[in-house]
Amino acid sequence: MLAVGEREAVRERLDPAFALVAPYTLGRTVNFAFGAGDRTGGLYDPETRKRLAGIKSSYDPANLFRR
Repeated sequence: MLAVGEREAVRERLDPAFALVAPYTLGRTVNFAFGAGDRTGGLYDPETRKRLAGIKSSYDPANLFRR
């Protein structure tokens, strides 16, 4: 689901819909996560998140790509 508008107004409309379909979803896509980075929960399962953190620490030790 996509929407345009003020962040809080959009969330008020979409969050109930997301809650309804949550049991039937496999996750979220990074490309459609909110730009401020404040909704990263659910993007990766714990094992994938740990693997990606290890890759990031190898290829970006200076933490240039923070998001």
